[in-house]
Amino acid sequence: MDREIIEAEIRNFIMVWSSILISACYCYIITKFVPKGTIRFFTFLPVLCLFLILPLKLNFINLVCPTSFFISWLASFKLLLLVFEHGPLSNPSLSVFDFVLLCCLPIMLKKPASPNSSSTIKEEKRLHKFVIDVYFAMRPLLHFAEKGLVLISLIVFLTYYKDIFPREIVIFLVCICLYIAMDVIQGVIAVICQVLLQTELEPAFNYPYHSTSLKDFWSHRWNRVAGITLRSTVFEPIFRYSYMALGQKWASILAVVGTFLVSALMHEIMFYYLCGVVRPARGTTLFFFIHGLLLIVESKLKRKIEGKWQTIVGPLIFGFVIWTFIWLCMWELLLEYDLVNRGLEEYAAVVAFAWDLGMDWRNVAYNLCKIFIPTAQSW
Repeated sequence: MDREIIEAEIRNFIMVWSSILISACYCYIITKFVPKGTIRFFTFLPVLCLFLILPLKLNFINLVCPTSFFISWLASFKLLLLVFEHGPLSNPSLSVFDFVLLCCLPIMLKKPASPNSSSTIKEEKRLHKFVIDVYFAMRPLLHFAEKGLVLISLIVFLTYYKDIFPREIVIFLVCICLYIAMDVIQGVIAVICQVLLQTELEPAFNYPYHSTSLKDFWSHRWNRVAGITLRSTVFEPIFRYSYMALGQKWASILAVVGTFLVSALMHEIMFYYLCGVVRPARGTTLFFFIHGLLLIVESKLKRKIEGKWQTIVGPLIFGFVIWTFIWLCMWELLLEYDLVNRGLEEYAAVVAFAWDLGMDWRNVAYNLCKIFIPTAQSW
């Protein structure tokens, strides 16, 4: 991969994220002057359309994936909630810096605990909070560093040995890499933002391999920021508006199925950014539809056999989700569109680019030393 291609991609990435930051600042200003409702929606509409277009300006799948997830999905949904003064961006006390972080990054504020402490204790906590946050942020960073080493090892392994092993094993390892990469990227962002915002944030992932059920997996452990956002933007409105007509039972079923189908739609949009073509949505839609139905059936069965329910081992749930995801979604995506090789080639190209850049800076430093320090010529 040519150096010019990487430099062009870096310029595109800077342009895309500059547009995102400017758009977030625009939305912050709009909320101060435009009331909630229809008028605010139409003032946000250009930004929502822009957030759907911007990932198309990128070519590297390792940049397309996080940008499309952070912006086209999460940021767009947060802004839709803000239209009606809901969601994490609706807090009027947010500064423009806090607003931009919450809008553009995959973070979600934790619900505050009930205020039982005295004002003196609160003042002491506020006084030392930044130092305490920095101290406690180091522990999860070490945890994510360990996962990062595992991720790098898997990437190196796949780069050199993917042609030796069966495709099933390679795709399974790719899915594990995707999970670790999502966990590390979102986790590190959350730790840094927690220090900057000086408040507690929801963890990105909550040990999904410890899940006790599908409901526990999807509701409390897997990609929690996306789950909370979908609950606020899809599940709760569907349940609220269908409750009077259908009753609690059918309203909850409709809300669960609707939430999983919207998730399928957003995944299809992300796959379009990756592949550049509109694919038949059968596999992805079927995956989320099946898991939505299984979650409903599981909840009904647990109520009927309450007291006799045996906790399912977490790795079985995690393995089942990965297996169905590979079977229905990833098989065609990875093999037909060659995303594995594209991703690995990008990693190799970035490493080579960083090496060349380092050598260029070394030569510049050497030439400067020869000019200002005559003895440097003998180095």
